[in-house]
Amino acid sequence: MPHITSKLAFLLLFICQGSMALSLHDLDPAFERCEAIKSQHSATLPAKSDLFWSLEREQQATLLIYLHEKSMERCTAAEVDALALKAFHQAVEGDRSFLDTLIKARTTTLTPAQQTQLQKIGQAELDRFAGMKEFAQPFSLTEYLKQL
Repeated sequence: MPHITSKLAFLLLFICQGSMALSLHDLDPAFERCEAIKSQHSATLPAKSDLFWSLEREQQATLLIYLHEKSMERCTAAEVDALALKAFHQAVEGDRSFLDTLIKARTTTLTPAQQTQLQKIGQAELDRFAGMKEFAQPFSLTEYLKQL
């Protein structure tokens, strides 16, 4: 009897998990954690000798927006991946509405013109900037933009 009860409990748990509505609000704790990291991060731009300072001011601002997005993506990656897996399973069951919502939410906020500016910088340089300690953790975009 205990064996049947544990199987039934597992089945009920599985059914309940499957029927819970997925929401972008499921990511709120991850974003709150990343916001806390931002508040502890001091805004320090690269050294004056860095390529960053050879860019036009508009390119610098676009680069900072890009780096901010990337740092937030890295910070929330585990939670987003877990939610994406649930959304994928829901889509396999026939309801892909939340998967579409999640995909739309993960697209960049950069305009096509800004994306063109980034292409001029080049992916290797973008990756180098994204790996710099100044931009690796979530940071206050506003504080960095004030320094330009």
